[in-house]
Amino acid sequence: MSTPVDLREVPRDPAPRTEAQGAQEQRAPLRPAKERTGSGVVPVVGVLLSLCLLGLSVVLVHDALLLLGAYGGTPWLQTAVDTASGTAPATWTAPVGAALALLGLWLLTRAFARRRRHEVRLRSRTAVAVQPRDVARLSSAAARDVDGVLSARTSATRRAVAVSVTTTGGASVREAVQRAVTDRLSPLERSPSVSVRVEEGQR
Repeated sequence: MSTPVDLREVPRDPAPRTEAQGAQEQRAPLRPAKERTGSGVVPVVGVLLSLCLLGLSVVLVHDALLLLGAYGGTPWLQTAVDTASGTAPATWTAPVGAALALLGLWLLTRAFARRRRHEVRLRSRTAVAVQPRDVARLSSAAARDVDGVLSARTSATRRAVAVSVTTTGGASVREAVQRAVTDRLSPLERSPSVSVRVEEGQR
């Protein structure tokens, strides 16, 4: 006896895609990723909180074992409370407390503040970025390719590039190095300012 089949439960093959649809999917750009930023003071706050929790856990474990009869002695929490209750107010407690409160507020605001960017993005549909040290290497390589340049050193940030070159002389070397470095850094999304310092050397 055959079992009736419900056609609504039978999976249907997807409609075949045309070549135009496949080409369109291949040309579709990827969604750009978010630009990476520095961690800020969040790790510092996390380490401080971890140390505080670790110290508190050691005190609680010590007092718990003492109350269970593992060893004798006085609970640390009781000792701390007794010491604090017998302490008279001092003049230094107010400024120290205010300083600690300001430090806590500063750490809290820095933890939620906008974090600094440490990369330089390239002009692309996807999120491609390089570090400033990579920009410095590219700039030095471009400067060494210029005729008359013996050596090149570069320091770079996200917004500025400073190139120091040693040359065999020639008034046009500075302009040639600046053009070469600017052209090499043209793929960057935000072109940094380029400054060139020339020193004469010997072959």
